[in-house]
Amino acid sequence: MKKYLFKFFSSSIIFFFTVSTIILAFNLIPLVTNILHSPSGRTFALIHNNAQDFFFYQSLMNEGAQGSWLTSDPYTTEDHQPSIIFSYFLWLGKLSSILKLPYAVTYHLIRLILSILFLFAAYYLIFQIKLPHPKLTFFFFVFASPFLHLIEVNGKKEWVPYMYWWTGIDPVRRAAYLPHHMFGELFLVLSLIFLLKYMKQPEGKPLFFLTLFSALLAFVHTPSLMILLLTLPPAIFIFILTAGKNTIKGLTSSKETYKTKDDFIGKINQNYKKYLGLLVYWLISLSFLFLMLSQTSKGFPWSQYIVWEKRLQFPLNRELIGALGILFPFAVFGALQALISKRFAYILSVSWLFVPFLFIPLAPFLNFSNIRLIQGVPYLPLAILAVIGIDTLSAKFFHRINKKILHGLILTVFLIFTIPTIYLSVKDQIKEYWPIFGNVYFDNRLQKAFNFINSNFPKGTRTLSTFYTGNYLPAYTHTVSFIGHFGYTYKIDDKQALTRKFFENKMSLEEAKELIMNNKIVLIFQGPEEKPIYQNYLYPNLLKPVYDTEEVTIYTIK
Repeated sequence: MKKYLFKFFSSSIIFFFTVSTIILAFNLIPLVTNILHSPSGRTFALIHNNAQDFFFYQSLMNEGAQGSWLTSDPYTTEDHQPSIIFSYFLWLGKLSSILKLPYAVTYHLIRLILSILFLFAAYYLIFQIKLPHPKLTFFFFVFASPFLHLIEVNGKKEWVPYMYWWTGIDPVRRAAYLPHHMFGELFLVLSLIFLLKYMKQPEGKPLFFLTLFSALLAFVHTPSLMILLLTLPPAIFIFILTAGKNTIKGLTSSKETYKTKDDFIGKINQNYKKYLGLLVYWLISLSFLFLMLSQTSKGFPWSQYIVWEKRLQFPLNRELIGALGILFPFAVFGALQALISKRFAYILSVSWLFVPFLFIPLAPFLNFSNIRLIQGVPYLPLAILAVIGIDTLSAKFFHRINKKILHGLILTVFLIFTIPTIYLSVKDQIKEYWPIFGNVYFDNRLQKAFNFINSNFPKGTRTLSTFYTGNYLPAYTHTVSFIGHFGYTYKIDDKQALTRKFFENKMSLEEAKELIMNNKIVLIFQGPEEKPIYQNYLYPNLLKPVYDTEEVTIYTIK
């Protein structure tokens, strides 16, 4: 019986499901806790990660459910050209409509499904690489955590993980992160799986899938494709240098070695056709990347990506090493061993982890955020190289110690650094959306106001509200907000001042009318965020209420 249980729990599939279930359970605890925390008469909006972006994604899903195929900015009333950027969220909206599921539910289901597929792909890749301890590698990958350090927050010292300001860095959040990030991570790992298959047997099928995946990555998550393109050339170059003597024999051997000139040429083709195939794949993938970047030349808001990316530079030089945690020193030693191993999969892992880091200082000059260079699943090559390093060190210096005892000690040290980070992550996520704000826990009566708008006004109705209302309104109604997102509202600073003055009822009739007419605004939404600013009817000589309840008053111009 004991042997049977040991065999059952040591099964690779059981191990995968156990580890994956644990990390995904931690990921879902904040969501479930906040749902249960909803007060009577209110419902948690199922917010994930960042409220502004969460409602942005749902607004795009709403656009898709209404029939759109190209993305329009839901947070600015200025005319602009639609784009394919983020249009995959429109597809999710269509799926939501077919399944008759709320957009938020579809969003969470998709990120969880992609997470499971991603974790399985990573597990498969680890076994394909043929590491000495594949299960330990997967465990390290899933739970690898940043070190904690003390910082001052509101005059108090607090322990936080390194790179705490980037929510995709701790193991709990990154296990099932944003849907497009999970898609990018999944297809990056799938690309590496097919790359290894191609290197073993250079045929057209894996190369076809590699090219297909590159197109998908360019469309959905360009940072993953960028990291793949950065990783591949150094890996190939180092592999040829360290293990390619047999590869270049076709060029250095005398022609007399072969019976005919055709034999000589055939040998060269046999040795180099896979590298030519990779070169073609790399160039095609690069063209996909540039094609997607060309979408940012279509004016606001799409042009904002380049401006925003260049400005968004994080202090990675001070925090990246700490964020890689306890595994990093082992990974450095493992990288040295991998480079001399003459194994392409090992060398690829070195390039995958370290080459993107080398480009971090160049990011501002290349017009993208340096944070994009750590969005290539760095904890997976980190875990791979760490296990190589640990295995090499234990063989050289700790060979007299029982392997089970040694691995137990290593695992214990790893968990000592991991458990506090997991605890802080879950705690902070619950705390972030614990206060009862109107845009986090919706008044259930708002649904009637949303239904009124959707029943009586057409798609794309331009609406004036304050910032936070404008952020969630397009996710639930057929509206476009005058203001609602710091990244996607044109001249947001000017608009914030105007909306504040408008809802304080401090504008003259001429000013209020000019604001409404110049921006072709149809509806004015005075809801839970606006009524505390001014509790009476707004501009009664200009506006007429068309929907009026305790919680919401909706106006049109007379």
